[in-house]
Amino acid sequence: MATSVEATGKTIEQALQKALKDLGARPEDVDIEILSESQGGLLGLFGSRSVKIRVTLRGSKDPAQGAIAGESGDNTELICEILAKVLGMMGVDYKVTVDDVPDTTFINVDSDGLDGLLIGRRGETLASIQHVVNRIFTSRTGRHSKVTVDVGGYIRRKHRLLIEKATKVADRVRKTHKEYDFEPLKASERRIIHLAVADLEDVTTYTIGDGLLRKVVVTPKGNDASAGGRD
Repeated sequence: MATSVEATGKTIEQALQKALKDLGARPEDVDIEILSESQGGLLGLFGSRSVKIRVTLRGSKDPAQGAIAGESGDNTELICEILAKVLGMMGVDYKVTVDDVPDTTFINVDSDGLDGLLIGRRGETLASIQHVVNRIFTSRTGRHSKVTVDVGGYIRRKHRLLIEKATKVADRVRKTHKEYDFEPLKASERRIIHLAVADLEDVTTYTIGDGLLRKVVVTPKGNDASAGGRD
């Protein structure tokens, strides 16, 4: 199976989606190299006629790991500057708030009635924006740090719902002594479930599946299957 592909499109987002489909990967699982672009603009994300990229699967590094919590204020300013350029290319009026939490730094965008445009179908546009911001930050600083770009609290609401569901599922598993399989989720979402269940005494989690089909299983402690490990 290929571990690196080249793709072209009118924007980075379009080219990236083509490459991800070929690799069977998610945005957080790859590194992007810009090979060429026909016009100026922020890496061809918006407004460029044509962009060519090389997308390569990351190695064994867990994409759910890495955060910029605790980074200096200068780095936060750089991230906001990068995000401002992206949103400026889209013609979006907005304001930004920054919130440092233990595992990441949330940059929340409040737009003037354009949250749907920035979030996209099932959060796909927001995921692409976040990935590009992270990659530009890494290319400028040399660090594999990660921030969470949010719009109107969309990501935080998803995280909160996942934690609530994980808690209810754990209670169900505890009472029935039967495993529960979540639907396939992104690495960052799987990690939220693992953390939500980690401190419970009588249930635990492990991960099954490959690629886009990886999912979390909540199981009673002592179940041999839980030796499958976490991601």
